[in-house]
Amino acid sequence: MEKNTPHYELAVIKAEVRRLGQKAFTKASVKSAEKLGFNLSEMLEIVFELQTRMLYKSMTTYDDHRIWQDVYHINSRDQEIYIKVTYRPGGSPPVISFKEKNP
Repeated sequence: MEKNTPHYELAVIKAEVRRLGQKAFTKASVKSAEKLGFNLSEMLEIVFELQTRMLYKSMTTYDDHRIWQDVYHINSRDQEIYIKVTYRPGGSPPVISFKEKNP
């Protein structure tokens, strides 16, 4: 299922990222960001620059239609970055994807 409005309040996601720091990112998101030349502090800065108007779509996971993921696009270093976030209090890291939109 998809929709064009965010499922999660972006301020909540940012607060969780600020609270968790490095633990806010999945290993896969860190690995793909490093391939693009971003370090952890730059990843954090980019997440904090996200604005609601940058939302591309909100969708459920393939495995569980009850779990939502919001997808944002943001430009940084002449690259369009695809960032996918979710929010599960006490659960998994909120930033699950951080990669180039069209590699």
